[in-house]
Amino acid sequence: MDLFLKNIKSQTYALNGWDFISAFANIPFTFYFKNPGQSDFMSSSLLRASFLRTLQEFPILAGHLVVRDTRGYIVVNKNNLNMPEYAESQSCIDYKFVEAGKFSWDALPHPVSTVTAVPSKGANRNIKLVNVNVVRLRNNSGVALFVNMPHYVVDGYGYAVFVRRWAEVCTWMHGDTYKNELPLREFVFDRAVVRDAMPTDMLPLDDACSRMYEKTSTMGHLLAWMSPETRGDVLVTGTKLMPANGHIFHVSRNTINKLRSRVEQSGLARRVSDNDVLAAMISQCVAQGVHAKSRTRRMFSSLVRSLTRPLLERNNFLSLIIVDARPRLEKLMQMAPAQYVGGCITGVPVINSTHSLIAAASSDKQFSSIASSVRSVVDTVSDKYMSGIDNALNRNPACFAHSLALSITTPEKVIITNQSRFGLYECDFGFGAPKWIAPMATFLTNFASVLPVGPNHDGYHVYLSVEKYVMNDILSNGFWSTHTSLVY
Repeated sequence: MDLFLKNIKSQTYALNGWDFISAFANIPFTFYFKNPGQSDFMSSSLLRASFLRTLQEFPILAGHLVVRDTRGYIVVNKNNLNMPEYAESQSCIDYKFVEAGKFSWDALPHPVSTVTAVPSKGANRNIKLVNVNVVRLRNNSGVALFVNMPHYVVDGYGYAVFVRRWAEVCTWMHGDTYKNELPLREFVFDRAVVRDAMPTDMLPLDDACSRMYEKTSTMGHLLAWMSPETRGDVLVTGTKLMPANGHIFHVSRNTINKLRSRVEQSGLARRVSDNDVLAAMISQCVAQGVHAKSRTRRMFSSLVRSLTRPLLERNNFLSLIIVDARPRLEKLMQMAPAQYVGGCITGVPVINSTHSLIAAASSDKQFSSIASSVRSVVDTVSDKYMSGIDNALNRNPACFAHSLALSITTPEKVIITNQSRFGLYECDFGFGAPKWIAPMATFLTNFASVLPVGPNHDGYHVYLSVEKYVMNDILSNGFWSTHTSLVY
């Protein structure tokens, strides 16, 4: 701690629209590690010391989130730090019982996660930029390590970079190589690099994207006016009024290959990715579940539609595909070995009719059409397209709030993100890779995440977080049940 306090400098990081567009969500994962039989397995002192050593390379994480005239900043004041929340506890449950329970959320008597889905006030009434909870399993048999970071400061890529670096530093401090110095690594937090990487030429936003990022609303103005802490409190209350129900499913490599082959043989798309197929599957099952809502919910949706300017035409469904701008911006990719770890993702809308999505369950042609529509939209996301989104996000600092308001008032949607590519299972703290990585038991409604599978497994895990009535429909959905298996 003393070394960290000695080296940290006061500085201010200006945030941008890329940080705020997804700032309504946390990035929370629990990593389960098994003790291979070592008495010093992931000791308290080692984990904490390596965490503080890693924090030297990520000083932004000890800053305060400040908003001035709807523009955001992370302010690091060496005399008034907003230190990460770091907790540790002892469990009465042995690792073998957690493993026997397939790492399900109820395998431990108390939740490992210490936050909700939405960034909100921590112990000192501020939003913490890192939350860590170390749960030691009985008889030193294992560790459940919970790490959360809000989207205000990093995206999924930046989150994985931080945890992997912490694991690397921990391995160094534990091993014989500790005798040799581990040079501090340079990470880039200056949001200006994203702006500078954008091409000067920009493509105009298509109609759906324009409505998503350029339409204003009274609710959006209200959300933008709130402080991040107050906005977090409001959104947390909203999640309690419409609680989500989460499940994890497995999609095998064989299933993905079969569905990809069907789409490519249809002639509607020359090629599709695994993510295109998964997005089509997810869109189909969630759209059908939302469509099955009760009469009361239909009346509520109609009321919302009448009071707001809707994003969708009636009987349409939105699949918001989260895309990473990094691989589309050549200048940003050329920054290696320094890595930009700030926000660099946004959502690209794919709109289909609800009828066509429901029909995709029984029609290869319709399913191929849905998957190819995802591929078609994603293919249009070039550097110039990103420059157009960048212009919309940063021209109006309240853009993120208007987009959030539209999302809240659009129940016929699913947000789809892919976190399978970030190397989460590479987070080896010197005692072996994690045996399991889990999201939170409940997250935002109408949210889906494609997750990596552990060693010696193929395919993907898909985490779905939806309202209970939607989940009940998904669990009885023949198409979904045929192509996936329920993990828990």
